[in-house]
Amino acid sequence: MKKTAIALMCLGCILFVFSPLTAQKIEDFVSSYTNQNGQKYMQPLGDAFGANLNSGWYHSARISTLGLHIYIGAELMVAQIGDKQKTFTATTEGSFYPETEIKAPTIFGNPDPVSVSNSIAGITYKFPGGMDVKMVPLVVPQVTVGSVLGTEASIRWVDFKIGKDLGKLSLMGVGVRHSISQYIPLIPVDLSVGFFMQNFKVGDIVKATSTFMGVQGSVKASILTVYGGIGYEKANIKINYTSDYGNISFNFDAQNKMRMNVGAAMNLLGLNIHADYNLATQNVLVLGVGLGF
Repeated sequence: MKKTAIALMCLGCILFVFSPLTAQKIEDFVSSYTNQNGQKYMQPLGDAFGANLNSGWYHSARISTLGLHIYIGAELMVAQIGDKQKTFTATTEGSFYPETEIKAPTIFGNPDPVSVSNSIAGITYKFPGGMDVKMVPLVVPQVTVGSVLGTEASIRWVDFKIGKDLGKLSLMGVGVRHSISQYIPLIPVDLSVGFFMQNFKVGDIVKATSTFMGVQGSVKASILTVYGGIGYEKANIKINYTSDYGNISFNFDAQNKMRMNVGAAMNLLGLNIHADYNLATQNVLVLGVGLGF
C-alpha cells in the first residue's frame, strides 16, 4: 500500500498542477478502473504528457553549414486541459444491470464521483472522480550542438532518485535536424527537417516513449526570429503497479498525430528567449530560455 501510494503521488507531482489530494485518494481513483473504462479515464494523461514530450525542440529553422554552435537552455511545456478532456462516456461493469452509459470524469475531471442507481434492485454503481486539472506542465533541460554540413543534434536528460522503493526518474531525449534551405539558393526563409525521440521512466511503474518528425521554417529580422513548423508525432504510455486491489496496468497510445506550431524568439547578446503555441489534438504552450555560443 505505501509503495503504491508513494508511486501515484510521485506521478501526480511530476505531471500535474492539481488541487491538493492525498496519495490514498489518488490510488482510490485510479484503482477503481481496470478495463476499457480505465483506458478512457487515463487517455487524457497520455495525450497531454505525450504532447509535452514532443514540444520545445526548436526555436529557429536556421542551421549554419559550418562552425561550432552550442545552445544550453530549459524548456517549459504546458499542455492545456479543455472541458472535452475532463469527461468520457463510461459504462457500468460487473453485475450491475442493466448496463448503463453515463458521462463520468476523466483523471483530469471533477473530483466528485458520479453514480448510477437501479431503484428496483436497490444497487448503485459509482464512478470515481478526477483531479480537477487545468494544465499539465513539464520542464526539461536541453542542449543543442552543431553544425556539421548543416546538421545539429539536441539532447534532453533528467536522472535522479525518487526513493529506495521507486528507483529513479529518468528522461532521455535525442534529436537531429538538417538544413534544407542550404540547397535552395536565394530562398527568403530558413528551412529544416528534424526527427526526435524520447524515453521517460519512473522506476518500473511509469514508462513513456515518444517520437516526432517534421519540417520547420523561420525568418530572422535583427534580434527577432519568427518560426513555425508542421509534423507527425506519436507517444505511448505504460502504467503498471500493484495495490490492494491487485495488479493495475494501462497501456495506451496518445491520440495526437499531426501538429503545427508558430512562435517567436528574441536573441540578445547570446541570450535566447522564445515562446510558441502548438496546435494539435492536445494544444501546448512552450516557453524557453537559454544561452547560445
